[in-house]
Amino acid sequence: MYHLIKKDILIQKRSIALSLLLICFFSVSLSSLGEVGLMVGILAITYQLLLGASALEDKNNSDKVLISLPIKLSTIVLSKYVSIYVYAAFAAIGFYLIHVLVKLFHIPLDVPFSYIILIGGAIMVTICFSISLPMIFKFGYLKAKMANFILLFVIVFGTTGIMKYFAKLDNQFIQETMIRLSTLSKAELGLILIIPLLLLLLVSYFISLSFYSKREF
Repeated sequence: MYHLIKKDILIQKRSIALSLLLICFFSVSLSSLGEVGLMVGILAITYQLLLGASALEDKNNSDKVLISLPIKLSTIVLSKYVSIYVYAAFAAIGFYLIHVLVKLFHIPLDVPFSYIILIGGAIMVTICFSISLPMIFKFGYLKAKMANFILLFVIVFGTTGIMKYFAKLDNQFIQETMIRLSTLSKAELGLILIIPLLLLLLVSYFISLSFYSKREF
């Protein structure tokens, strides 16, 4: 699986370079949205790299080569799911470095960074690609391209819309919610977040595996 992920990274040298420029661009253009902006940035970079690898595989008919090799289909599918978090971590580290540089050199730019961004980014990429990957394994990148593009915009604008909605709510409601959450331990909060995401990933993985095993090349 490591070699499959490494292969996806190596075939995208130009995309990796572009993603570094995008991280700088998003740090400036999305900083006005605060923490939500960087969550969107993490999602966008992950989308670019994950689907970029799928596009190159589609173009070069790499799937035909992969299934002819002594590699389990489950390993091929699992490598894509693991790569979600590899790319997301890459994006998060990039935004963190920008945050550090801005603070270090006293640049007049507010680039926030906190655990909330990491949690929100993880939630967004998990939801997005738990829906996206089954479509890619079912139809291939090209046929699923438009649906994935629409999905990205729905999640991005849906997230920003929800955050704006909560921002307009009565402060008392938000404070009461925070008080309830503060009574929970870190382990309980972690379980509340992790269990639904893991279930979503597992369901998505097995759907993708089923689609991929039945797909004709």
